[in-house]
Amino acid sequence: MPRGMSVGARSVGVMRPSFFAEQEALAAHFEAIAEAERASAAAFARRAELVEVGRRFGQSRANAVVRLPGSRWDAAEVAEREFVSELACTIRIPRRTAENLIAESRALAEELPATWVALAAGEISYQHARAVINQAWSVPAEARPAFEAVVLKSAGTVTASKLKYRARLLRER
Repeated sequence: MPRGMSVGARSVGVMRPSFFAEQEALAAHFEAIAEAERASAAAFARRAELVEVGRRFGQSRANAVVRLPGSRWDAAEVAEREFVSELACTIRIPRRTAENLIAESRALAEELPATWVALAAGEISYQHARAVINQAWSVPAEARPAFEAVVLKSAGTVTASKLKYRARLLRER
């Protein structure tokens, strides 16, 4: 800044957007971030759907195969191990992570369809869905739909860790 020029003098002639215009611009950035998060959740739901469809396809192929005499594993076990290994290689994750992904995808497809719908709609994140899944596994099958309905009521408004805590309390009851 040149000598003798005050901060106020320097800003004369420079048009700054109003506070409200800046806030609106910032809000637009946050809305774009929220939209990206919803799209990410929908992509996770799609991945879970594709994993489950692939797993079912592999199992249906295995059911058509005759077990070879002397084989240590039956065809279903071979198909499962093959699917886990291929999935792990395809998306470059450890084998154990692939096994977890398959189990979570199956839970969303078969046991927690409302959680999958909320994830696909971008109402919850994958971390929220995992919190529901992990707590629902120890809930008796006949109580799971009611458990899921109660847990999902607040899922879109709390953090994943808070949801996990609430779901755990509900499960323990």
